[in-house]
Amino acid sequence: EELEAITRAIEIISSNAVKGNADKHLPSLAQRSLAQLRSAGASASRQQRAAAFLRGKAEELSSRVLSALATRAADDPFAKVKKMIKDLIVRLM
Repeated sequence: EELEAITRAIEIISSNAVKGNADKHLPSLAQRSLAQLRSAGASASRQQRAAAFLRGKAEELSSRVLSALATRAADDPFAKVKKMIKDLIVRLM
């Protein structure tokens, strides 16, 4: 079933109805995607500031719970995914 769906998707992408549209649509898509990634960088900065605040309070209060929370807040579970998306966009341009 999945292989059939992939085969059908390849047929659609390869069809004459779709050919040539990449030049038309990909540049604007790449610009929007890069803008979204840039805004994600700003939220990462806020995330790091919040983690630093929590670390400071954890030290001030000698709180292991706050320290653990600060560590989790500093982690970015999507860092690898974001990098892969950026790399893909650069290759498509």
